[in-house]
Amino acid sequence: MRRFRWVQRFRQSRGYGVHSPFAYELIRKVLSSGMHYYAFDEIADYLAAHHPEISLNLPLHHLSFRLVNHFKAKEILEIHSGNGVNSLYLSSPGRDIHCTCVEERAEQITFARELTVPRGSQFTILNQLPEEGTYDAIFIYHGEGRSLSLDSLMRLSSPDTFWVVYPVNTPLSKQFWRNIVNDERVGITFDKKDIGIAFLRQTYSKLHYFI
Repeated sequence: MRRFRWVQRFRQSRGYGVHSPFAYELIRKVLSSGMHYYAFDEIADYLAAHHPEISLNLPLHHLSFRLVNHFKAKEILEIHSGNGVNSLYLSSPGRDIHCTCVEERAEQITFARELTVPRGSQFTILNQLPEEGTYDAIFIYHGEGRSLSLDSLMRLSSPDTFWVVYPVNTPLSKQFWRNIVNDERVGITFDKKDIGIAFLRQTYSKLHYFI
């Protein structure tokens, strides 16, 4: 089974056997892209100079930037946003991007406020989910706080919203991700080892890819 999954990931990450034009373009241009952006160096240099103790998750950070940049997302919701590092990558594609960051832990909120000072107007930090509004993209860092229901995510989404879930391969997160993949309200989903990406648009056939 593991060998089959490896072969499947290898093929689909290169577009082989992917018949959806939307999925093929996304895989080739975003999910499997190696394109480097100036913002990657800018953020890394800023963190190295001011917070050298921070460890980076570059696959997640770079993919987050690429997805927001590709889909021109403007209103982003981060759930369990932590210390704010990925928030910097999410806000970097444009000054007109606004991130609503939800974090319950006081020490993380304090750190995130300090970290995002240079772009303060692009961020709102809350300690609970917003009551209303819809978002272009929702990033969920699973296992960092209270569990979420899919209904609560749907309430904050439009048909054009996409979700990113990290991680999707831990005992706590596997079932949550499986519920998303199997939900009839969700269209195309992508499993990128420890990152899950889901698109709600119903005009896309319900397909699941391993990349």
